[in-house]
Amino acid sequence: MSERLDLLLWLVLIGSIGLLLPHLPVVVIPVIAGALVWRRLHEVRGWPLPSRGLLLVLAVASAALVLSQFHAFWGRDAGVTLLVLAAGLKLLEIREMRDHVSVLLLTFFLLISVLLFDQAPVIFALVVLLFWLLVGAWIGVSQPAGIPIGRRMRHAGRLLLAGLPFALILFALFPRPPGGLWGIQQPGGQAVTGLSEQLRPGQFDRLAENPAPAFRVRFEGEIVPPEARYWRVYVMSGFAENDPESWIADSPAPAPRLEILESSQRRYQVTLEPTGGHQLPSLAAAVETPGRTRVDANLIVHRAQEVNDRLRYTLTSATDYRLDVGRLPRFRKSRYLRTGGLNPLLEDLAQEWGGLAPAARIERALDYFRENEFRYTRSPGRREGSDRADTFLFETRRGYCADYADAFVRLMRAAGVPARVVSGYQGGEVNGDYLVVRQADAHAWAEVWLAESGWQRVDPTTAVAPERIESGVAQSMREDASLPATVRRDPDSLTRQARLWLEQFDNRWNQYVLGYDGRVQLDLFGWLGLSERQPWRSALWAVALAGLAWWLTLWGFAWRERRRLAGSQTEYLWERLLDDLARLGVTRRPEESERALLARAAKALPEVAGDFGRIGSLIETQRYARHPSRRQARLLVTRLSNLHRRLWWRALISRGHRRS
Repeated sequence: MSERLDLLLWLVLIGSIGLLLPHLPVVVIPVIAGALVWRRLHEVRGWPLPSRGLLLVLAVASAALVLSQFHAFWGRDAGVTLLVLAAGLKLLEIREMRDHVSVLLLTFFLLISVLLFDQAPVIFALVVLLFWLLVGAWIGVSQPAGIPIGRRMRHAGRLLLAGLPFALILFALFPRPPGGLWGIQQPGGQAVTGLSEQLRPGQFDRLAENPAPAFRVRFEGEIVPPEARYWRVYVMSGFAENDPESWIADSPAPAPRLEILESSQRRYQVTLEPTGGHQLPSLAAAVETPGRTRVDANLIVHRAQEVNDRLRYTLTSATDYRLDVGRLPRFRKSRYLRTGGLNPLLEDLAQEWGGLAPAARIERALDYFRENEFRYTRSPGRREGSDRADTFLFETRRGYCADYADAFVRLMRAAGVPARVVSGYQGGEVNGDYLVVRQADAHAWAEVWLAESGWQRVDPTTAVAPERIESGVAQSMREDASLPATVRRDPDSLTRQARLWLEQFDNRWNQYVLGYDGRVQLDLFGWLGLSERQPWRSALWAVALAGLAWWLTLWGFAWRERRRLAGSQTEYLWERLLDDLARLGVTRRPEESERALLARAAKALPEVAGDFGRIGSLIETQRYARHPSRRQARLLVTRLSNLHRRLWWRALISRGHRRS
């Protein structure tokens, strides 16, 4: 066995390490690169490999490096890093056949570990491609004589295709845990969502440029209209510590005092991207939530664990409801009336409406936005200083949703109307049979409290840019060319249409492959009539069906190979006919011609003697005619095929009678 590493194995090693590179600590990258370069120089220029003593030192140093980075050897990140370092060091001691096999085995584990970090369709396709190359490398290592790469890849492809039915049936039927294949939860994972528990100036401006999906929603029945697509994530009634210009999310409170209209309930399923928080986006007033969640007094759905992996959950919400009708506790009401005392001009304006009814004060504030040429934009101008709301209301009059919600709530509080800020998402784009809500759909609005109706949603953005609610963020800022094509929702954009199609494919991949969990499998078992209470029977069914599929696949490969070796369909069917006759006791003799064999077969099987005679005539015509007829060739194939089926069944029945 040559010490040179197989070319395909080199490709797979570099590819798998490259896919894992973004997930490895920076300090281990020089070690891995050094091992790869050293191995290559050994093969090309004859550099000596390190001694066993030096390898031992390098192994101990690598283990210490992993321990210093992760403080443990277990866990996904630490384990994968240790595996990559082990594969790199193993390259420096390949001298025998068993060393090549060890590297092959390590590379199989490296490929599988890639899927622990990301199971996106593109990553999965790359892993499958590398796995195909790795099987080809295994064939090359196991054959000392050497096989051309092209032939190895064909053999590897056949092996993978032979195992595919087995894998698919086991995937579908073998009992699995309740959780899907979303990934391995990692504590403290970085949040993907742009929302946070603190609302700062400019936070939503940057999110408008982010077309990444925040979550996807599939409704039971019709999708709710755009003006009803308000997705609650945080309710903010207090100011951040030492920063009265920023709002802070309320702590979870007891269950809400809620009245709902039963006929307004809508059921829907949400697939949420990782957020790193406990809050689950919900529509209007959530009345039915999944296990290990609860709805607080602000109608925010809280989950016991952080959402560090993609999460799928089902909710039922009432779109027509009344919250906290009647009266508010004094301590809560005083909280909803604090203004921060930083905007004297704002407070003077609000106090002019003090003699009006609370509902009239709300309308007067909205009229102020309508009548004073306010603009909805991501470039609001100056935001510095402690009187940011005054600057916005009386100078720039340019702002984004958070600016309008902030100023409106402060106006209401200064006018004596309890109010608070709500942040979440508004809108969403229909893509196929579901609704995709992007980070760019992040939105802030206000809620005001009236004794007779409780908390009511008031979105001051609608007073300035109603198209923001009706058509989305892009339509409200059509002049902003910096928005990405996916956010702009330009129906004529080929780029956007391609992204929507890819996103739809990605969603189906998430739902039907990565999201194929125990609950979905139980539904499939019920449809197939399998017992849900005895998973061991399901496991046996899965193994039996997978074995049957594997056998059928191998039989198909054997049939295809035999037909290829026969040369033509006529020759293949003739060989099959000879096999059928042999099973019925009519074996062809070495010196016997086709006509003689068929004549003897006609005596042994008189019920099909006419078929033998016609086939013999057609064979002689095709073989000795000056210009063979295509029609007669097709007729010969048909007669051979029909006779083969009849004799095959007769041989099968005769075998059964002999056994009985």
